[in-house]
Amino acid sequence: MMKMIWGLSGFVVLALVLGGCAQQSDPSEVVERYITARVEGDAGTLQSLSCAAWEAQAAIQAESFRAVDAELEGMDCQRTGEENGFAVVSCEGRIVTTYDGEEREWELGSYLVEQADGEWRLCGEA
Repeated sequence: MMKMIWGLSGFVVLALVLGGCAQQSDPSEVVERYITARVEGDAGTLQSLSCAAWEAQAAIQAESFRAVDAELEGMDCQRTGEENGFAVVSCEGRIVTTYDGEEREWELGSYLVEQADGEWRLCGEA
């Protein structure tokens, strides 16, 4: 009986440690993956990295980037704070797009990220 109690206690401690690790993951990684998928026009990846309220916007962003040549320059994203229950991730760098011979630059900016079911999801721009 004592071995069973120790085994169960060990399992509970392991579950708490692993759960804590998931909570401590870096939301900037999801934002970098989202921006990369955006430049590639990858709707499936954008939607999988989005919270439910942002999925439609993610699909629109993917569609708009399929129509241009896009390049990502100097991306560096860092968690910079909290806002209304969201983590705020701010990114340096830019997206350079070319359409019909015209080149435009877009600063990366800041994003709101929330954790749902142990995963970080992008929920909008800050």
